[in-house]
Amino acid sequence: FRSDVNAVQTPVNSTSHARPLIDGAITPTLARFALPLLTTNLLHMLTTTWGAIWVSHVLGANALTAVVTANLFSQMMMGAANGLGSACGVAIGQSLGAGDLKSVTRVVGTTITFVFGLAVIIAGIGFVFTPDILGLMRTPQPALGHSITFMRLTCLTMPSLFTFVVMLIMLRNTGDAKTPFRFTLLWIGLSLLLSPILLTGAFGLTRLGIAGVAIGNLIANMVALGAMIAYIYSHNLPLALRGPQLRLLRPEPELLGVLIRRGLPTAAETFIVQGAYFTLLGVVNAQGAVTAAAYSGAAQLWGYVQMPSNALAASMSAMAAINIGAGRWDRVEKIAWRGCALSLGCATAATLLILGLDDVVLLLFIPEGGEVLAIAQTINRTALWGWIALSVSLGLFAVVRANGAMLAPALTFAATMWLFRVPFALLLQPLMGPAAIWWSFPFGSLSSGLLAYAYYRWGGWRTNGPMLAKVR
Repeated sequence: FRSDVNAVQTPVNSTSHARPLIDGAITPTLARFALPLLTTNLLHMLTTTWGAIWVSHVLGANALTAVVTANLFSQMMMGAANGLGSACGVAIGQSLGAGDLKSVTRVVGTTITFVFGLAVIIAGIGFVFTPDILGLMRTPQPALGHSITFMRLTCLTMPSLFTFVVMLIMLRNTGDAKTPFRFTLLWIGLSLLLSPILLTGAFGLTRLGIAGVAIGNLIANMVALGAMIAYIYSHNLPLALRGPQLRLLRPEPELLGVLIRRGLPTAAETFIVQGAYFTLLGVVNAQGAVTAAAYSGAAQLWGYVQMPSNALAASMSAMAAINIGAGRWDRVEKIAWRGCALSLGCATAATLLILGLDDVVLLLFIPEGGEVLAIAQTINRTALWGWIALSVSLGLFAVVRANGAMLAPALTFAATMWLFRVPFALLLQPLMGPAAIWWSFPFGSLSSGLLAYAYYRWGGWRTNGPMLAKVR
């Protein structure tokens, strides 16, 4: 690193969050560390569900198709932020574990500026080319008007949303799970309140329809981001840059190059995975508005199965990175297998619960029932089981990424999505009909689980050195 910025003074409580992750009992420590993120993810899913219920009941099933389509595009674009966020999170965790707080602040400055600028560019492109993107996704004509409106407004949320999400990742990788939870809770609470009010025009406000949902999300995110930044500075957390440190907001080319190279596979992985869903959604939409509406309703529940696995994987990665930085390799293997066991149990329980409730939960999104409900039930009974196998992939690859091995997980998901899942759906559709689409989900997830185990067991990820070792 350059020496033109003053050395960082140790912030108040800068390492107290990380200490239990290095010394504490693994299973209860991991569970406690993951709990705020799990709760956050649950509340975020409830917000999505809440919005979907309002949209489907007020505007109809075609409007729900519009929401699902726009959210898929947003998640696909979020890959760039998640990729860089994942790399900077690992760098922060390793640096903090090694007691190098100066590197932490350099990573923070470079990452925030780059992510915000990238989000502005992506948002502009998405806004302009929304009709073309929806055409590629073969959006049904009855849902097209709602889709254009919702997707364009969703693009406007990207600069603040990407910045917010990356800052949450960075805070979590300092070992602080509570601060991200508090401000995600603020974001979610405001979304829950504002979206239906703006959608329906309650309390004498103008009825904005589906635009109100997106505008409510934008307002909520911007308020939460501003409040979190204020809290970071008022409590002198490691992400707070002051005085000469503000120069770190000018991206340092060498450091940015390392983060991009390490983050690019994870970013590409998100594009690859969401691109496969993008393709499959086009295949679903080609079946007609009824099947598209059924898929949109069923897919609302899949996040609840994936949610515990995602939370545990993020927590496993942060915990493993800090232990690797501290040289505690004796704990890394235990983090992997105990984390996977927790993830597997949670995913199984969530799957059984949703299947047991069946049409009770589906009717939240498909108020008209009938053929749409019947197709949605078939989709869930076929596809839900696949997310159990995916929980193992996410857990093992989280630990692999904690030592900077980003490429192998990306290649694995590329193979399982584009060599297994998508061809399965396309090639077997003439024989099986729409069922080929639904069966492609568990087929792809099981394949990724097996490949993830093989790489974790026999891959060379353990030999990687510290991510920032060559950055000066």
